[in-house]
Amino acid sequence: MSSEEPRGQSSEGSSDSETYHRSIETKSLTESILEHVVEGGLRYHAYHAGKYPFPNDDVEQQCDEMRHVMTLELCDGKAFYAPVEDLLTEGAEVLDLGKNWNGRLVHGIVGAPNVQFLVDDIEHENGWDYPENHFDYIHIRHTLHSIKNRRDLLERAYKHLKPGGYLEIQELHYEPQADDSTLTPETTYRLRDFFFHLSQGLLALGADLHAITHVADDLRELGFEKVTQTTLKCPIGVWPKKRELSDCGQLLKTVIIDGLKGMARKPFVHGLGWTMMQLEMFLVEVRKATADVSFHTFLPFHAIHARKPLP
Repeated sequence: MSSEEPRGQSSEGSSDSETYHRSIETKSLTESILEHVVEGGLRYHAYHAGKYPFPNDDVEQQCDEMRHVMTLELCDGKAFYAPVEDLLTEGAEVLDLGKNWNGRLVHGIVGAPNVQFLVDDIEHENGWDYPENHFDYIHIRHTLHSIKNRRDLLERAYKHLKPGGYLEIQELHYEPQADDSTLTPETTYRLRDFFFHLSQGLLALGADLHAITHVADDLRELGFEKVTQTTLKCPIGVWPKKRELSDCGQLLKTVIIDGLKGMARKPFVHGLGWTMMQLEMFLVEVRKATADVSFHTFLPFHAIHARKPLP
């Protein structure tokens, strides 16, 4: 969990919590979790190899860091929108599921030395090595597009939240839009084409690039209450006049351009059957479109939070 992420200090004198934390302190990272495989010049996690379709090499980690800074800048420094300030101040059990850990499970109970970083598979039920009704707040960001069964993930979040606890999900929706005529349905815009093909490739691999658009309905159907959505616009490039938005746009443009090959390789080659030559030639056009300041495009950013009902 990064220092800017939602935090909470565990309450003193909580013997049940202390017993639980001691019980998981012995959980170690096995060699298979820490190993990597290299494919097409990109480094991937070897743990459940092939399940997570994106690399975790230095380029991808740098993109994750930029994405994190971009998100905080876009949200005016807010790490969360759920009304959990009092919970975090008083001491809370917080679970942060983040893409920085490549689709794996991260558990943070902040207030040194009570920080736990665990690597596991968030889509495997055994990866949720926690009691039911345990967490006050669960936070997920930039992760859903790599999840193959989001309903199972949301159901597990519901099960492990305390009654009255909050789940928050923050994701970009990878569908470029514009508020002016620089992008119309008839416009040739290779970045839009890229995300269309990426969506199809991920679908072939079992994931949904547009999962965030279904989350609010999913949460209601699963029994969550007070479902609240905040939507912002993250520019692609430095075209906005407002400095803060221009900074966000520069970061997102860099994340896209630097991460294109990593985003595309498995979905396009394994999912759609493209050759590497076809992909490389296409990405040349995508990079040009992404850097073209004549397009006043943005990606919607959705922050959705909901509460598990009290008894």
